[in-house]
Amino acid sequence: MASISTLGQQLNLVARMKDIQANMSKYQQQVTTGVKHNSFADYGVDSLKIQRYRASLKELEAYSYNIANAQVNISQMNQAIDENMKQAQNILAAIGLQLPKGEEFSMETIRQAANTALQVIESNVNTEIGGRYLFSGSDVTNKPYTGGSGATNNIAQQVSNWLDGTVDTDAFISGLDGMTDTEMGFSTTVQTAKKIYARADDSYEVDYTVKANNDGFKKVINGLRALTQMEYPEGTDVANKDNFYAVINHVYASIKSGIDDMRAEASKLGTASSALEVMTTNHQNDTQSLQVVLENTEAADTTDAIIRFQTLQTQLEASYNITSIVSQLSLARFLN
Repeated sequence: MASISTLGQQLNLVARMKDIQANMSKYQQQVTTGVKHNSFADYGVDSLKIQRYRASLKELEAYSYNIANAQVNISQMNQAIDENMKQAQNILAAIGLQLPKGEEFSMETIRQAANTALQVIESNVNTEIGGRYLFSGSDVTNKPYTGGSGATNNIAQQVSNWLDGTVDTDAFISGLDGMTDTEMGFSTTVQTAKKIYARADDSYEVDYTVKANNDGFKKVINGLRALTQMEYPEGTDVANKDNFYAVINHVYASIKSGIDDMRAEASKLGTASSALEVMTTNHQNDTQSLQVVLENTEAADTTDAIIRFQTLQTQLEASYNITSIVSQLSLARFLN
């Protein structure tokens, strides 16, 4: 009877030690990984919740990435538009200084200034980040502005025809205003490109399209190019001083209108940026909330796990001592 009882005690102790070791392993894993379990299945009914929380966090991360990229693009676009407006405003100021001079109007001074400004603006409309052109609409891989050499030759010929009387001033101005996008040097792809959006949420997109061939850019670029080719009538020219000032005044007004249009585009970008900022704040709040819920569901209390581990470790050591004592018992020693 004693041997049977002792064997039973030993088996119970062994089983108890196995349970203790299993629980110690569980708590050690919690301390190491910071989570309650190693697999979703072990979470039971919470496993689907955890997977949904993680999927939602991934979506928020993707939308936040989209927004961040769009904000960088918008910032660069705003800088380019702002520089374009400054360049155009400088030319208007230069014309304003020359207008009171009458016949001493220095067209050469205006031509040089307009040529410099035109080069800056032409470069700005091809602004790119990582090979993606910002003013190309949806066609981001192709330059929206392919060069204005053809437009320059076209306008030079129109100026010549105006000076020699082939066309009158009204026809000359109509010719300048009537140039097509292709004639002005804009790519065919930007002309057919669609709008560009930032996907900011499941069902919310923000339009931040500003294409290089919008009215503001075209008016300024075409007006500046006309100034680079414009000449003051002299000698046998049919066009006269009054005709000259009529053209200059028209170009001045066109450039000024273009500046106003660009300012409106900048305002549109500002509105888009503000909308994206709101979405960023919303996503940050949602992310924080999800992380708290996920942590409450998935994360282990490492402090509690350490305490439980140490308690079990003490129990295991006690069990080893008891096992050692029990193993030394025998029926003979018991009878003695």
